[in-house]
Amino acid sequence: MKLLNLVLNIFIILIIFFVGATQIEAKQSTCLYFFYGNGCPHCAQVESFINQLEKGYPNLEINKFEIYTNRQNAVLLNNYFDAYDIPDNQRGVPIIFIANKYLVGDKPILENLENEIKTNPEVECPKLEKKIMAATSTTSPIENLRTLSLVTVIGAAIVDSINPCAIAVLLILLSALLATGDKKKALRAGFAFTISIYIVYFLFGLSLFSALQISGLSFWFNKIIGILAIIIGLANIKDYFRYGAGGFVMEIPRRWRPTLKNVLSKVTSPLGAFFMGFVVCLFELPCTGGPYIFILGLLAERTTRVAAIPILLLYNLFFVLPLLIITILIYAGFTSIEKTTEWKERNIRILHLIAGVIMLALGAMVVLKLV
Repeated sequence: MKLLNLVLNIFIILIIFFVGATQIEAKQSTCLYFFYGNGCPHCAQVESFINQLEKGYPNLEINKFEIYTNRQNAVLLNNYFDAYDIPDNQRGVPIIFIANKYLVGDKPILENLENEIKTNPEVECPKLEKKIMAATSTTSPIENLRTLSLVTVIGAAIVDSINPCAIAVLLILLSALLATGDKKKALRAGFAFTISIYIVYFLFGLSLFSALQISGLSFWFNKIIGILAIIIGLANIKDYFRYGAGGFVMEIPRRWRPTLKNVLSKVTSPLGAFFMGFVVCLFELPCTGGPYIFILGLLAERTTRVAAIPILLLYNLFFVLPLLIITILIYAGFTSIEKTTEWKERNIRILHLIAGVIMLALGAMVVLKLV
């Protein structure tokens, strides 16, 4: 019996010892959270620096969260922004949370992080309030845009789609192909041209979105897109009241049009029409890029690359929809190149007015923080 009691006592002492040792070890660790983005040069510099610190501080616990491709991490970072009451103009990566402090930007981190580690040798991982943590529940990419609704995205896409630029280019192309007398070839060419426009605009949008996030300009860009949208809206409304006043219209520059028409008239096949779509995009961007850039600015500030992709796919579908409709109607004989061209010229001021009013409304909503 005495032997059994002795064994139990020794067992209890060992448990107390190991638990105490574990608690000491836990207390001696310093935990920090590092948020970064793949492709961000400032983030890469900080990551290299903290990897070196980790070697010199064996009890340093570093938790890394990539936000450009991981939507859940991006949502988590937004929650930390709110929990630490970080001003809007400081919200970005790289950023490190340690104890009740944060360091944002490569220079502040490189200059101050090691001192923070030394002055906080026993600190737990940064924590959020339970009500904030609840916000990290899984939501769809659309919900992650918060107040950036489908109406906003589709509204901007419709402004883009009714712009006379893309319609005029398609009519020139179809006119050249229908002159050969092959309606099926014209149909295939119209589809090929539209698909090409869709691909180019999607890739352009994705590239600009990534550039805004990687460069860290998304915050500042987001601040000016409301004003940009208002300017575009007013320019289109001007074209309704004084079309071509001063030689400037929200369309393809007039001096480019003869060259573009000459190039389009030489297209003789669907394959040629497909490749021509890439060339045409260079001519169209000055007059069709405004609404697209408006949406890209909102997306770059509010969501991740992965979540933005379906939004851009949807936007570009609405952008090319009129081109598809016009191609099908002309092929089916419901209209002709001449009638469609006449309709476009007759309603060109109305198209500018509609585009202007929508862009003006979207810009005002951004400036007033309603979207």
